[in-house]
Order: sequence, then C-alpha cells, then structure tokens
Amino acid sequence: MKKLLKKTWLTFFGRFGGMLPIQKKAIPIILDKKDAILLSSTASGKTEGVVAPLIERLLKEDWNKLSILYISPTKALVNDMYARLQEQCQELNVMLTVKTGDKQKFNPRKPPNFLITTPESFDSIICRHPYSLKNLKAVILDEIHLLDNTYRGDQLRILLKRLAKITKTDFNIYALSATIADPIDMGNRYIKNFEVVKSSQKRIIEHSLVQTLEEIYYYVQTENLRKLLIFCNKRVSVELVAKECKRYWGDQRVVVHHGSLSTSVRHEAESFMKETHYGVCVATMTLEIGIDIGSIDAVVLAEIPWTISAMMQRIGRGNRRSNKNRVFAMYYDDEERNLLEMMFKAANDGYIEFVEYSPDYAVIVQQIFSILFANPQGIENQYFLDLFKDFCKLEILIEILKHLLFKEWIVKRKNKYFANTKLMNLGAFGKIHSNIPSIEVYKVINKLNKQVIGEVTAPISDVFILAGRIWRVVHIIDKKIFVKPTKYANFKVKFKRQASKSQFYYFLPEKLREEMEQLE
Repeated sequence: MKKLLKKTWLTFFGRFGGMLPIQKKAIPIILDKKDAILLSSTASGKTEGVVAPLIERLLKEDWNKLSILYISPTKALVNDMYARLQEQCQELNVMLTVKTGDKQKFNPRKPPNFLITTPESFDSIICRHPYSLKNLKAVILDEIHLLDNTYRGDQLRILLKRLAKITKTDFNIYALSATIADPIDMGNRYIKNFEVVKSSQKRIIEHSLVQTLEEIYYYVQTENLRKLLIFCNKRVSVELVAKECKRYWGDQRVVVHHGSLSTSVRHEAESFMKETHYGVCVATMTLEIGIDIGSIDAVVLAEIPWTISAMMQRIGRGNRRSNKNRVFAMYYDDEERNLLEMMFKAANDGYIEFVEYSPDYAVIVQQIFSILFANPQGIENQYFLDLFKDFCKLEILIEILKHLLFKEWIVKRKNKYFANTKLMNLGAFGKIHSNIPSIEVYKVINKLNKQVIGEVTAPISDVFILAGRIWRVVHIIDKKIFVKPTKYANFKVKFKRQASKSQFYYFLPEKLREEMEQLE
C-alpha cells in the first residue's frame, strides 16, 4: 500500500502505522479507476479509504481545476468534513473548499481542486456555473442511505446525469454508507458499472435494556463510563431527556444537538464532547452521521429507533477504538422490551430492512426549472426525454410538461422549451435549487449575550425549553424572539415540523399527486 500511495501514505496513514479493512479493499479499486460502493460500519475509515487514493491520482496525473466533488447530505457534515480534511489537503498542496447555502467560499472563476458541498448547492453550481465542472474526475456520495429513496436522492440522480453531459471526460462515482440493504439495487440508481466493497469487520453489541435514566446512571458509575451519546427520535424528546439528565450529571455536563439549534450552539456541543473527559450529549439523527465528537464510551437509545438501519447508525457512534459497542436501550412496557430484543438480534445478525423504491415526481418539476433557468436560449424536447428516461415513464414526463405549460411556468416554441418570466424571477431569488420545503420559523436570541440559540415555530408560549435550557420570552420583533434564561418549571416545547412533501409537490398535476399519495 505504501508503494501504491507514494504521495499520500504518510499524510493519511503514517500516524496510524496501518490501514483498516475497508481501506485495504477499496484503495486498489479506486486507483484502478473503477466505480464502487463502500459499505462498512460508522467510523471504519471509508472517507480516508476513498479520499487518499483520489488525491494520489490527482497528484500523479496532475489534475487541475475542480477535480473531486464530495457531496454530503447536511451542511453540518460538510463543515465537519472540511475541518477533518483541511490539514491533509494543505500538506499535499491540494486546494480544498466548501459550498453550502450558509458558506460561499467557492469561486467558480478560480475553483478549488476539491469541493465539499450538498445536493442543493451542487444543483446551484451545475445551473449557474457549469463550466467549473468540466474537468471533474470523481464524485463521492457520502452517507448515501440518508439521501436515497427521498426527493433529495432523486435530485442527485438527475444531477449526475446532467453532470455527465457537461464533463469533457468520464468521471468516477463512489458511494459510501454503513447501512444499505441491497447495494446493487441502490447503486444502479446512481452508477452504471460498479463494484461493491464490503468490510468483514464486525463489532460486538453488548446491550442492556433499562426503564429509567437512573438505571443508566448506575451502570455509568459501576462500569466507569465517562462519555455518553443519547439518541432520541424527536427534538422535543431531546430537550426533555436533556433536562432529566441534568439531575444526574449536572448542568455543565449535558449538551444537546438537533436541527432546530443554531450552528454555533451545535458546534459548542460538538466541541464539548470532543474535549471533555466526562459528559453527555443528547441528540437526534443529526449525530447518527460521521460528525467528529471524539470517543464515546456508550450509546443510549432513549427512544426506539424508527428502523434497524437507524439503530445500527446510532450504535456505530460508540467505542470507535474497540470491537465492542456498549449500548443501553430504554423501554416503557413489555411490548417495547420485546421489540428491542428482536431489533438487537437482527442487528447482531447483520439484517437491514429493505424499503421499496418509489421516485418523487416533484423532482422532475424542480429539475426542469433548474435546467430552463440555466439555459435561457431554450432546451430541446429530446434533452428531457434522455434525462428522465430511466426515472419515469414517458407519459408522466409529457403530463408534467403539459401542466407546466398550462400554468405558464414554461413556454414552447417549435421543438424547444423556455422558462417563462415568473420562472426566471423564481430562479433569480435562488428558489429553484432545493426540494426541501421552507417552513416559517422564529429565530431565538439570548437577550443577555445576543447569541442565536436556534429556531421554533408559532404559536410561541411565554416559557419554553431549547438547547437544554428553559427560556422566558422578553419580546418578539420581526420573527426574532428575544429570551432570557429562567428556572420556571412549566414549559412547552415546539419546533418546526418535518415536512415529507417536496417543495415542488404542489406544482404537479393533481392526478400525479393522488398517485404519489396512494404509494405512501
């Protein structure tokens, strides 16, 4: 391996003295310019296993301009991955940067060698700056299980086909995941010909079923467990569990992490867990993925995970440096206890549930809008036929195009489609790149130090809990809620709801919306 990675071995693996199983299997395949899906548990080295050989190729083959595109499902993971790879890239003189809706470090006129971004920002680049992608050599799809079989995964499928029409040469695709039931079925949606690379490394799951946090605290004391990661399914549950945790671990040793908190508050929680020797973090699925929070002694499932694959993701965050996962799972009656026992047996047996794939047709609308905004000179009918032929039946595409013509979002002249004025206005405000529904929220600000704590939805109660603390509303101005901490015990918790429908769902013909409802 040292001979294969002459330029990158020392930077990526020198301090470890060796490689992990998934890295040994994947690196020769990637150096051989073959596409692949990498399957191995959380924290098993997949990222380095794909990035190191790609940078090796970049340096040996003298790739220039933007050559490697790394697509992550969340802004938080984009930022974490940037922090994780920045030092190695600097050492190897590889220019690395990020692009998200929050961070605009990307300069299309002077693109980096290596860009980390989200599917939505990828859409923005391919729409507004396609010339910056012409020299692309490799695309990495991180945590692909979080995107696949959703409108964000479908958007990514179409974007990769659009990318293939832009690049001068073929590019490789590498998908990474810890939990995929059928990698061939999933892989065929994003990649033409690929190898499935699996790690045989298996970690023992040592679990205890408990009913209270007090029981967990007893185990913590008995087993000398210093750092815990507690998972809940909902943000409301995170706040309530964190409040109870403070009774045992104290106010200064408990932090929270979920999607309604501001970036700075989440970063504070991540930094605390990385630096502390003794602490607890209560989180939603925001920490299922590979954000670095240091070594965790045990994982607690405060609520039963929605799926076995979600359970595996959560369990995988603990005991990274050993072959044993210490796990506690909370139950409230015999039915939940029996369910958990079955789920742990399935997890130990390596079972992951298969979910039938169904395309989200609203993505067709979003992509038509993105394409036509990018091409004011018009797009020929055949382009759309080729682009969506593996995604939907021809009659569905025709029905959507007719509906958009009727609603005057697009116009047709001879054999070309064009964006109408109101579509161009929508694009000018950046409203065409994301399928994620926008929900009206209020920003919560600590009046004492002006820190943005997070977001909540209306109606707003006088007292509520957020970031593990209880707040009293001082005043509300322009969708900003100024608050002060309080010890008042009675409170409500209310966050923005998780919308399941794509942003462009209601742009579809009514008949197609009804068909999608029936599939759900």
